[in-house]
Amino acid sequence: MTSSSASVKQRFDISLEDLETFLVVADLGGFSHAAKQLNLSQPSVSNRVRRLEEKLGVRLLLRNTRSVALTADGNRLYKQASATLHDLRLLCQDFNATAEARRNQVEVAATMMVATIALPPIVKAFTDRDPQSTVRLLDSSPAGAISAVREGRCDMAVMVLAEPTSGLQFETLTSDECVVVTPRNHPLLARSQPTLAEVLAYPLLSPDTHVALRQFIVDEATKRGLNVRLAPEAVGVSNVMTMLAMTAAGIGVCIHPRTLIPADFLPAIGVVPLKDCQFVRTFGIVTAENHELSPAARKFRDFLRSAIKRPDAGWQSALA
Repeated sequence: MTSSSASVKQRFDISLEDLETFLVVADLGGFSHAAKQLNLSQPSVSNRVRRLEEKLGVRLLLRNTRSVALTADGNRLYKQASATLHDLRLLCQDFNATAEARRNQVEVAATMMVATIALPPIVKAFTDRDPQSTVRLLDSSPAGAISAVREGRCDMAVMVLAEPTSGLQFETLTSDECVVVTPRNHPLLARSQPTLAEVLAYPLLSPDTHVALRQFIVDEATKRGLNVRLAPEAVGVSNVMTMLAMTAAGIGVCIHPRTLIPADFLPAIGVVPLKDCQFVRTFGIVTAENHELSPAARKFRDFLRSAIKRPDAGWQSALA
């Protein structure tokens, strides 16, 4: 073993209490004053300083009956130790502040439309009531949200969980009926409730993030002997807002949860319910089975539960 590696591994064999006691004695100029401030006996203070001197092998203080004075070595130690301990205290304060912030931070993954439309008002209401807490939203795909919960990067996810998934718990929050969304003045709007066959006569816009809903539509169409013609312009689209913009532009029609349609789109689109079938999306809270939520995460989960006034009315009933 080289001398350099030996020095790296050398133990720091000095008590932090002894070092801090020495600094207090030097600051106050005497053992009795230091003993009062530290709430120790004077012999205990003297023993700590003596032990420190023995460890270092130098004399730190010149003692007399009335006061003490720093030796040259004592002065060197005082200057270096004061600066070092000051920086160490600041670092500890920073660590404590960071830990406190983490304790009060809730990480929530959500699929895009939930994160865009449903959750922001709920998050605002929660943080208004509990200003010490912060909620960080992770706008994600369904697969990404599930991974974030599984890997512990998020406390929970708010989304549709199409089927039971090992290691995850799902708690239902609300159900939202899907409606047909068309451009303005589309022929389907002349029907107060078009049939699925009438809807599928037009190209269907279905983003890649709607895989489960798309499969429900395809399965229902297959039962009825109908074909689903996906709009080729939407192949590869994952952003639901893009899908709605394409709908407004007349590229196709889509089937989408009623209460997750942004208000800004309503002047440019038409919305009608289906007559002969129903597609319902059930949204809920996804958590990991073996993960215990922090107090802040539990508070947000409970607030989220209470925000839904009518579980059968979609997100429209949130905070109503």
